[in-house]
Order: sequence, then C-alpha cells, then structure tokens
Amino acid sequence: MITVDSNMCPVGCKYCAVSQIDCRRSLWNKSTLIGINKAVTFINPPPDITNKAEVERFYNLDPSLFEGDILCFNAISDPFWQKYHCELDYFLRTFNKVAKIMTCVTKMPVPEKLMEELSSYRNFRLIVSITGLEQLEKTTTKSRLKTLELAKKYKVEAFPLCHPYIARMTDLGFLPALKALGYNEIDIKGLRYNPRFNEWLPENAVHLYEGSDEKEILINDFEEELNKSGLKKVSLKEWYKKQELRTPSLDYETARLKVTEVFKMANITSSDTDRQVFDAAVQRRL
Repeated sequence: MITVDSNMCPVGCKYCAVSQIDCRRSLWNKSTLIGINKAVTFINPPPDITNKAEVERFYNLDPSLFEGDILCFNAISDPFWQKYHCELDYFLRTFNKVAKIMTCVTKMPVPEKLMEELSSYRNFRLIVSITGLEQLEKTTTKSRLKTLELAKKYKVEAFPLCHPYIARMTDLGFLPALKALGYNEIDIKGLRYNPRFNEWLPENAVHLYEGSDEKEILINDFEEELNKSGLKKVSLKEWYKKQELRTPSLDYETARLKVTEVFKMANITSSDTDRQVFDAAVQRRL
C-alpha cells in the first residue's frame, strides 16, 4: 500500500488535495497509477520509485488503451521534479504516439533545456498553476511567470491555471504580468476545504468554506480584478478542446471499450458521477 503525504511533492502545498483532503487521500492510498476525470486521464509514476512492483506497473501499461485520450503526467506530485526525470521522458516518448494531447500541470520552474525538448512534441500542452499563494507553497509567483515566458520563447502552448483560488488569501497581482506576456485566458478553480485548514485560513474566510464536505468551492470575489486585467476565464477543459488536435480519433465503440478497460484500474477524481466521467472520457477520444 502507498501512503500519500506532503513529502511526495517538493512544492508542499498546505492545501494539497492528494495528501490533505481525506476523500482524495483514501483514493490514492488504494492505487496511484491512474486517475480520471471529465477533462483528462492521469498517469502517475509511483511515489516510491524504489518499489519495483509499482515501477513495473507504470512501465508495463498498455499505451494502446489510451489512444485518442488527453493524458496528464503525474497528478499526485509535480511532474518536473527531478526524481521523475526518467518516467517523464518515458511518458513523452511513449504516449505521444497515442494521445490526442499530452500535458503536465506544474508549479515548479522548467529548465530551458527541458522546455526546448517539450517544444518538439506537437501534441504537448503545458499548464502552469499560478496561485498567488506563496505563503502556502514552497515556490514563487515570479518563477511561474518565468516559466510562462519561457514557454512563449520556445512556442510551447501553455495555459495559466489559478488552482485553488482561496478567498481572502489569493493575491491576483500577477494578472497584468500574464497579459503583458501575451496570455489572454486563465482558469480559476476553487478550494477543497478540510477543517484542518483553519490553522492557516483567515478567520473571515473560514465560514465561506465550512460545510462544503470537501467539494470544490469557488468564491467569486475575484471577478472585478479579472475584468480589470483584460483576461478571460476559460475552463481548462474548454481550453483543451480549443487546441484543434483531432488525431488520433476513434469510433464510438472502440473508444467505449478502451475507456471501460481504463475504468477498471482508475480512481475517479471528480465530483461528477462515474457515468458523467465515463461519457466525457469517451467523447474526448472521438
């Protein structure tokens, strides 16, 4: 059994959904290999890369099961942690042949040499989580802006994601800088709350989240600041759809059969019903 904790990731976010949200932690404690929601399928290397059995499970995944899907590498830690260099390289070389889109969501700096390598994969998309929550993360807003600037330099299609936005805490002062770099869209997503967060949540914010039962809550007091910046809120799922990558494209029955096999080994990491997640996973392969 894998025990998930904050040491699994160098960013160490105090709000981490994987290690600090009980319903998610129980999922990932059962299996870390695959997760799935309405936007993507996650493929995760094992947190303990000395566990030979788990490492073999990762490398022995059948790539054909994921044909036509949108695949995200490593949702339970940061994908660009040097610890996972070999696994990231394998993911890129192997799954670019079957995926409609390969993607990574990161808060860590991306070395220039790696950014250049990423640019060689036409179906790679970079998501940079820029939150304005430096007091809760072992990383900086400045480093995320630098990564987004570097993506422009190497023509890597990138997208800024503010996840989570925490009322009374998130500093959206980076929005004008995003606009200046040439980014016109951002997704802003909410917080999954656990009562242990009361240790660091401002007193005037706690009541906004209490009783949410670990569901993702987005408090919309950011809208004025977003409007002033000239950026538009676009969901990450919609942004993926706008990428106009149509191959590989499967017929409905082939897609349904492949998703059925993936569901047998995947954690459903969504507040939506299993049926909704299944249908969305089939649709994005068509």
